[in-house]
Amino acid sequence: MPGDYDLGSWQKKLSGFASNPAVQQLRVNAVSENQGEASVAGLDRTADLDTLKVEWRQFLEHISRKTQNFMATHLQSCELKACSPSGVLDIVCCRKFSYEELLQDVAILQKEVSEFYALPLKLRIIYDAEKDACTKEKTVFTIFQELAEKNDVIRFLITEFGGELVY
Repeated sequence: MPGDYDLGSWQKKLSGFASNPAVQQLRVNAVSENQGEASVAGLDRTADLDTLKVEWRQFLEHISRKTQNFMATHLQSCELKACSPSGVLDIVCCRKFSYEELLQDVAILQKEVSEFYALPLKLRIIYDAEKDACTKEKTVFTIFQELAEKNDVIRFLITEFGGELVY
């Protein structure tokens, strides 16, 4: 039909383009050429934190497609915090479990990050306990208890009908 347009199709095409192995190889070749030119000029190419952050979601998709789903899941709760000129990338985890799991596989993660960004990055994984305390997920039982205490409709149903919230 003339009025049926798929406005989201560009996202599929763009993500397919970015994950295309031929495009990634071209990117690696271009980066290595740029590094060669920079070293000839006496400059070393360094990682830019803003650039790394822009491509972070693409990296997570890339790593989940490479059967590293567990790692991508843990990285969802992390954020890139800093990148030093020497190439040390700080990844901050706000969940202790994710932090511990990523520490066990830091060598694999470092290899994947370096390959994806085409930079010789070294990872430093940091646990942020303060953020963890603020982002504790509520259990279903805690949510139901809060609803029973604060929600007027739920309180009415419990008092009038003698019910309780059950998960």
